[in-house]
Amino acid sequence: MDKKEKKFIIAMIVLAVVVLGAIWYLKVGYLLKKPEMPEANIAIQTQMVDGGAISLRNADYTENQIKVGYEVKGFSLEEYNIACKLYRDGHLISTSGSTGGGLIELDEKHYYFTGYENITEMNLPESIHLNVEIKVIPNDFRQKSITSSFDVSLEKEVK
Repeated sequence: MDKKEKKFIIAMIVLAVVVLGAIWYLKVGYLLKKPEMPEANIAIQTQMVDGGAISLRNADYTENQIKVGYEVKGFSLEEYNIACKLYRDGHLISTSGSTGGGLIELDEKHYYFTGYENITEMNLPESIHLNVEIKVIPNDFRQKSITSSFDVSLEKEVK
């Protein structure tokens, strides 16, 4: 084996290590990165409830949807279900009774939820006063649900 072949083999090994390292970082390292809570876009409202805390952190109102982001601390999703209802002027506007959305697990018993409601069929004004009701529902039917209620006024965003 001459020097050119040895250099070629070493270059291929180095290239393979770099490629495998990049793949590992993109597949595994990215997943190991600790998730972060999105920045709040409204004044944060927090209520302390039965050993935990519920905070409304985000709210957006567009022509097509109302979206809220809220933090729940101190409750395990193995023991509780979390639901969100949206009201305008005392009238439920969450057609399903709870909004769909996403979940970011921040730590043990610490979550950030995103709930949204599609409102394309509703004729809502440019400015609304929204009541967001977040319910922590225990899996044990003998325990009572915990409800936190938050008020926020929103202007329709043009997108």
